[in-house]
This record gives sequence, C-alpha cells and structure tokens, in this order.
Amino acid sequence: MNEILGYIIGETTNTELSFLSLGMPEIGGYVLIKYENKNILGMVESVVQGCPVFDEVLSVNDLIKLKNLENEDSYYIMGKIKVLGDIENKEIPRVPPKPGTEVYIADDDSLKNMFSDGHLKIGKLISREVPVCLDVNKLCSRHLAILAITGMGKSNTVSVLLSELNKLNGTVVVFDVHGEYKEIKSNNSNNILNTHNVEPQINIFNISSSALCDLAGVDAQATKQRPYINKAIKSVKKEKKEVDFNSAEDYVNSIIFELESYIEINKKDAESIQTAIFRLEDMLQFKNHIIRLHYNPIEEIKDGHINILPLDGLDENDMDIIISYISKEILKNRKKSFRNNEPKPVFLIFEEAHLIVPQNRNTKSKYYISRIAREGRKFGVGICLVSQRPKTLDQESLSQCNNLIISKLIEPSDQSHVQHASENLSEDLLKQLPSLNIGEAVIIGPCLKIPAIVKIDKFDGEYKGEDIDIVNIWKNNYNNENNEKRLYSEDMYGDL
Repeated sequence: MNEILGYIIGETTNTELSFLSLGMPEIGGYVLIKYENKNILGMVESVVQGCPVFDEVLSVNDLIKLKNLENEDSYYIMGKIKVLGDIENKEIPRVPPKPGTEVYIADDDSLKNMFSDGHLKIGKLISREVPVCLDVNKLCSRHLAILAITGMGKSNTVSVLLSELNKLNGTVVVFDVHGEYKEIKSNNSNNILNTHNVEPQINIFNISSSALCDLAGVDAQATKQRPYINKAIKSVKKEKKEVDFNSAEDYVNSIIFELESYIEINKKDAESIQTAIFRLEDMLQFKNHIIRLHYNPIEEIKDGHINILPLDGLDENDMDIIISYISKEILKNRKKSFRNNEPKPVFLIFEEAHLIVPQNRNTKSKYYISRIAREGRKFGVGICLVSQRPKTLDQESLSQCNNLIISKLIEPSDQSHVQHASENLSEDLLKQLPSLNIGEAVIIGPCLKIPAIVKIDKFDGEYKGEDIDIVNIWKNNYNNENNEKRLYSEDMYGDL
C-alpha cells in the first residue's frame, strides 16, 4: 500500500501539477497519482514552505510575538510535480487529474520498472536506493554529453561509463586530452578493464596538404608558402605512391626536394619557398614521433577494448589534426563495414570537448565530429562530449547529443547554452543544477525513460583525473628539501 504524501490543488494540466503536502517531500523525489485506471509517475521539481501567520509582517517585534503563537499546524508545504508518464506505457496522460486527487510516495517496484531495466548501471536515484541503468543502444546511437564545472565528478562519471561498457565488451575510443585514463585500472577482480593504449599518430601521406601545412606550422595566412607546398605534394603524389616510400621522412624529403627545384624557377618567391622548406625540416625534427607512413589507425583499435589515445604533451594544433584524422578514418571505416553487412559499433569519448569542438571558431576536429554527430548513428558510431565549459562548446554539436548527464552548473550562461541545445531540459530541472553536490547529476534523454536526478556510482579503481593532495605534496617537498640540506651540512662539516 502506497503512503499518501498529499493532495493535488489548484488548476491541473496533464504535464504539471501543484499539490499540498502532508510532510516535507524531497526535490527530485518520485510520486504516484492514481486515476483513469492508471498509475502516473511524477517527479517533485520544487517545494515551498509557508505560514499565513507571517504573511505581510514587516516588524521584527510583531514577528517575535506571532512566533510565540504559531504552531506546526500553522505551516503549509506546497510542491510542483512534473508528470513523467504512466508506469506501464511511459506515456503522458491525455486527461489531467482532478483537484483533491491523492498523491502517493512512489514504491520501489514502480521506480525499478522505470529506471533499472537498462544495460549500464550509472548510479542510483538521489532520493532512493533504486539503481539507475541506461539503455546503451540509445546512449550510443543518440550521442551523449557529460557537462559540469571543474571538480564535480566528470572524470569519475567517464570512468564508471568505461567500466560498465567494458562489461558489455564494448569498443570505445577515448581521446584523452590530459592523459587521465592511460593508466586507468579497476580494483574489482570481477571486472578487469580491457584497456589498450593507442599512440597518437597519423599517416602523413593520407592527410590533406592543408593539414600537412598546419602540422608543419605554416601560417594559415602564408599565401605563398601553402600554394607551393600544395603544388609540391601534388607533383610528388603524381609520380609516386605510398608504397614507393620507406618512411615518413623519405616522403617529406621528397616534398622538400621538389620545393628546392622551384627556387631557381621562381626566384622572386625564393625566400617564401625556403621558409616552407625550413618548416618541413622542423616538422621532421620535432614531430617525427607523430608522423608515420604505411599506417592505418583503424588497425590499432582493438574491438571489445577501451582504447585510450593519450594526447597530453601535444599542443592544440597537433591535437586537432590527430583527432580530426582518426575521427575521419573511424567514420569511413564504419561506413564501409556497415555497407558490407558487418557493422562494428564504436563509442568515441572526447575529453575537453570545448577545445576541439568550440563555439566561436572552426577546427578540423569540429568538422568531423559534427559530421559523426549527424551521420554516425546510422553506422554505429556514437560520440560523447565531455566539457567543463558548456558555453564555449559548439551548440550545433551539443544539440545532436540527445542524452545529457549534467552535474553542477552555476553560471547562467552555461545553463542557458545547455538549455538552448536541449529541448528536454525543463526550467525546473535547470534550477536544480546549482544545488547539486559532487557526484550528483541530472540525466535526461532517450537512454533513460524519464529524467532523473542521480547519485553517480563511485568508480572502483584508479585514474589520474582526481584532485591532487596539494597540502601533502607541499609537506613532502619541504621535508625532502630540509633532509637534503641536513645531509649536505653533515657531509661538509661532519669531521670538524
């Protein structure tokens, strides 16, 4: 038997209801309304508490006198309910309930029916010990964004996601901007993570001349250097194929050799051509670790594994070129597999997405990630954008992420940016974002039948995304420095 929480009051609609509560309900808590032979589930989105005794009291002395007269019966508690749908069919009712209809506290079985039948356990309801499980088919095909300010648990959420996808033998590629996950491991002996680190490299023969110029550090406004490099690349590729070169250095040197031949013919541009040669020579010297020949990044990705692509140590330009190149190759490969009736689903996670898919500037990655966001679901390519700065994240790409896991967001500009990108984020849910604690999140989208405020599970393992212990580091550094000074002093004056 469900416990009565309160009664519906005022004018009602089939999507929002007001109710007078017998006790203090939790925001984010779930209720049942029984009418029309259906059990309708709702979520408490806001609560107010008032007392008529204190209405329009403007004097502190009068307030103190009235306070001695009031009792518990003087107070009222009103709440607003967002209607989520009937338990059986998850459909919004066509007819609103009548005022005076009972509001019950939702029982665990009803909540489990709504929240616990997915493939991937992400956490539990903030108000109850009810597991929240996500539908992975809809999570991957409809894309995902994980958004929060720094320190609110994004890395933990990603780690839980990786751990659960690993249980499903999922193929995942993590573009790991800060190297947080390259040493990720689980402490759970029943869920040893199948991880595989992939070196961030590109096949320099297969990238465009524009990307090669970017990699070499040729300025985008270098209107002489870039055309000459483009001309040299076309000339080299016209004469030779990739198999004719032994290495990336061999290929780049052939471009340099071609450029050198232009100097005599175009003496007025000799300085520009020579600068282009210097740029290519610098690329060979300083970026030889990321350029390859006879290389296919798809062959480096292991199916059924969490493939980590550590990008720490690379500047934003090189990172952009590598991410765009590998994203392009993955989409191309999955399209081919799909056409051959051999679909190979893959889930791509982009950390620090605001750097690679920014709102107000174009990047190479932005083009291909936006393309995957639009086309990927047809070919089994899902994306996850992870960001601590939502307002600087490309809104078009964000709007393609129908699933959202949103932790604490304080800035109104961040909240507004996310709301404009998602029609499912209601005003009342938006108001909850500043009050969320570490590890708590609002989850909305097709991966979950109805919106939920969730306490994300704590990842049972280790990764590098956790806050460092600054105080202990300072103490250890101080102690080590003093020990070194003491040992030095003993060595210098010990025999005196």
